[in-house]
Amino acid sequence: MASKFVPIRFAHYGLLLAAVALLITVSRATPLKSTHPKFETPRRITNTDLVETQSSSNYDGELRGISSMTKINNVAKVGTKKLKKVAEGVKTKLAPNKQSAVDTQFKEFVDKVQGDLFNNAQFADWVKFVFKVYNRNDEAAHAAMVTTMVAHYGDEYLASMLAATKGSNMITTFRLKEAQINSWKASGKTLVDVYKILHVDAEASDLLKSPTLKTWISYVVKLKENPYELLLLNLKTHYDDAALAQMFAVAKGDAATTALAGKMETLLLKKWQEKDKTMIDVFQLLKLNTKSPKELLVSPVLSTWMSYTLLLKKNPYELLFKAIKKTGIDDAGLARMVGTAEQIDSNTAFVAQKMQHQQFKIWKREGKSATDVFRLLGLKKEGDKLFESPVWSTWTGYLDRTDRTAVYKETILVLKTQFGDERLTNIISKAKDVDSTADTAEKLERSFWWAMGLTSDDLFNLLKLKHKGFESPDLQS
Repeated sequence: MASKFVPIRFAHYGLLLAAVALLITVSRATPLKSTHPKFETPRRITNTDLVETQSSSNYDGELRGISSMTKINNVAKVGTKKLKKVAEGVKTKLAPNKQSAVDTQFKEFVDKVQGDLFNNAQFADWVKFVFKVYNRNDEAAHAAMVTTMVAHYGDEYLASMLAATKGSNMITTFRLKEAQINSWKASGKTLVDVYKILHVDAEASDLLKSPTLKTWISYVVKLKENPYELLLLNLKTHYDDAALAQMFAVAKGDAATTALAGKMETLLLKKWQEKDKTMIDVFQLLKLNTKSPKELLVSPVLSTWMSYTLLLKKNPYELLFKAIKKTGIDDAGLARMVGTAEQIDSNTAFVAQKMQHQQFKIWKREGKSATDVFRLLGLKKEGDKLFESPVWSTWTGYLDRTDRTAVYKETILVLKTQFGDERLTNIISKAKDVDSTADTAEKLERSFWWAMGLTSDDLFNLLKLKHKGFESPDLQS
């Protein structure tokens, strides 16, 4: 469980900003190990520089003693009476003689099939037979198939087979899933019954990827309940809010789970809002106060905190930017942090870009030129690795924001001034041999030639080809 703190209410923005800066820097918690790039630690501010905080035992006081599955069961019982009426109607769809014929054909042609049942030719022939028996009545045919397969495999095994199936026969398996869900509804199965049938493991690390979880969600929707509310209720008996936020944040980065994770995170944020949690409360709850500024920008749950701050109609990027600056990091250090975070993944890149825009606004307001920012970022020290630097994109991004129409011209003019023609030509030439920088180098090379008005003879002399000979790699330009 997360450490307990008293929620802090700030009447003034300045105090709120100071509080976040304090949380970032003065925590005594043991630093977490990280596989992300390491940076030098900035000067840390002292407690007397900012505000005091107090600890209390009532920070995370919600009770978790009531079983969520009991609550889910209670919800399900409300709809049981309605389901009994549905059951009577469904029974009439399965004529005994037709069902018997379907069973017989299954035992004769499908029963012994090994391997991938749903993509097997004999199974496909059986499906055609069932459709013929039921005069191509889609609902009745699939209901009959499910009845036969449940009798043969059992409800649990059939559900797991359907959930895990892949291949070309997805339409049939989708219809069979739907028919099985309808059979559960018709027989009055509760949400808990189906949860157990599907063996949904709430403690599995990859829960949100579980095919059976998706089937359970479909059943909850069929009963006209909110599956996300019920799922969150159950998950809360296994995880605290910090762990849930981490789970959802990581899952949002996976294409297979991003939609579900996004819905679950949004619901979690609303629960926090209903409990009047402040930005500081959530910052602490997510343990972001235990991280250094460098670790903070690459934390998956930073985006969770930012989403919550936006929900409260505040600007998280401006708040975080200023708070980090208060820890003693200069513009160059912050730009390098942001540039590195931008290269990690789409989640951290989005946050990094927002932070970068805050920095650009300040530089523009201060009237910083392209040369000023180039020097501030220390790009001249990068030498041959210039285009591989994490702050190269920061500098070009600033130029693009300042004057998009002349970005390459301005880039060349600054680089020529900083490195000279010959040195710049060599840097560009070497960068063309690196996959990650080849495209940038080629564009700059064309801009360089155009800006210089070079002829082929001029280029020949500039690259020193007379001295190096025709085997020079520069000739590949």
